[in-house]
Amino acid sequence: MHSVCVVLLFTRGVLGQSSSALNEQWEEWKVNLYRREVWEKNLQLVLRHNQEASAGRHTFTMGLNHLADMTAEEVNEKLNGFKMEDPNHFRNWTSKQVSDASIPSSVDWRQKGMVSPVQNQGFCGSCWAFSAVGALEGQMKKKTGSLVPLSPQNLVDCSTNDGNHGCRGGYISKAFTYIIRNGGIDSAHFYPYEYRKKNENEIWRCHSITSFFFLKHRVSWLLKCNHPTTSAVCKDSY
Repeated sequence: MHSVCVVLLFTRGVLGQSSSALNEQWEEWKVNLYRREVWEKNLQLVLRHNQEASAGRHTFTMGLNHLADMTAEEVNEKLNGFKMEDPNHFRNWTSKQVSDASIPSSVDWRQKGMVSPVQNQGFCGSCWAFSAVGALEGQMKKKTGSLVPLSPQNLVDCSTNDGNHGCRGGYISKAFTYIIRNGGIDSAHFYPYEYRKKNENEIWRCHSITSFFFLKHRVSWLLKCNHPTTSAVCKDSY
């Protein structure tokens, strides 16, 4: 008898809601169920990888973060704002040949104080802006002795006329083009990151550049440059 009462009460509560409310709850339940399935799939991937790592098959371990309930395709769509350069475009820019000096076995620019703290770009395709300012920060540290975090938000907001698209992606080269045209870029302190494109603020030009160049060689040649550079790595999975 008690079970019948519970069922009747539950049925009455459901029937008392409008069809639109029920549809909304049903859609929310389906989304939550799907996210749970994606999370469990990624969990199994992490556990399997770490088990293989403990057996010496990998050199790194994996873990879950706030993106664990998203597929690789969803993460790529929301966060990967890098725009591939047109190879024909390279002819219009300086291409530098690096020397034949021996390649060092490793270079850790963090140990040399040329890398600012890691930041979270949020759900904004602004990786191109972070990459550009990261290279410039290292260059300025080498030249001035001071590491000043620069503003990716400045690039997200203000380099549209140079061909970038804010949170919808951009080109590293066109970020540098904007900095040259603008006569500088603001610091992250005075122009903080806000995870979205917004109206351009007044710019306090903290650092500037006069030129940049492309390296057309394998990645190991980047170590010969004797300073941090910017690069893009294509990764379509975890």
